[in-house]
Amino acid sequence: MFKLLRRRSQKLTQCAFNQYCCSFSENAELKDKLVETSPEKPAIRLKSLNQKKRTEVTKEDLVWRTPWHQKNVEYYSTLRTFYTEDNQISLLKWIQQPIDLSPASIKNWYNRLKEQREKILQRYIPDRHSILGPELACAHFIVYRGGAVKFHNDDKWIKAVNGEYSLPNRYRTDMYLQAIDCSNTSLRYEGLDNLRGLQNVEWLSLNGCEHIDDYCMDVITNIFSHSLVYLDIRNIFSISERGLGALYKMNHLKMLYLDDMLKDTRYELTCLLLEELNSALEIKSDVVKFEIE
Repeated sequence: MFKLLRRRSQKLTQCAFNQYCCSFSENAELKDKLVETSPEKPAIRLKSLNQKKRTEVTKEDLVWRTPWHQKNVEYYSTLRTFYTEDNQISLLKWIQQPIDLSPASIKNWYNRLKEQREKILQRYIPDRHSILGPELACAHFIVYRGGAVKFHNDDKWIKAVNGEYSLPNRYRTDMYLQAIDCSNTSLRYEGLDNLRGLQNVEWLSLNGCEHIDDYCMDVITNIFSHSLVYLDIRNIFSISERGLGALYKMNHLKMLYLDDMLKDTRYELTCLLLEELNSALEIKSDVVKFEIE
């Protein structure tokens, strides 16, 4: 029995030794081929072969999974009708909130609906500007919302009376706005695009426009930086020293009316810097009374 076991162990060791010799001979042949092809850097070739054994990662594996609404599948065209980019977040929030039918809640809902409607109505309309031109289109936009405008070579202010006003309905080459009065109007950020393209507006009043803020001031300074001389931003509590600092772009500005220059240290320093940058600028906080006929 012991002899039989000894023979089996000898056979197993002989087989293992033969396999090892075969693998060693294959590696030796591979090394010889690598030396023949590139005798200078055989180690680098061996390293590259070892790296190929690893799993190769392509660019497609590194791309993030695309959302379902961006995949071109069969149901894409159908569901796209009911799908928006915000994924109806406002609707989901409204569903998760408890039902509140109190008078205060209904009033807040109505105010939000009214605000959204006003933003939509003040958007830029390309057809209006293509028909009337930028000057008359801006005049219609301002007068319709309770403001007043004045043209060059004309001493009269145009303002709506009982919702009626007289302005041309077609493009005129001889009418250029000189002054715009938006006092106590509901002018918003979305409506400022209607003021672009004006040639020579020298006078602008935003007195009492509660929706004007620092972002609006940045847009206004870009629009009227080449011509504005007079600016009134009193009774606007959303303008901070940041929005006031945007006035440095207006090189022709000579008169600026504010509520109170000394209401804040940073606000006061911003006013002093503006006067230092523009020597012709005069900042006042006096009450100005004028009447538009």
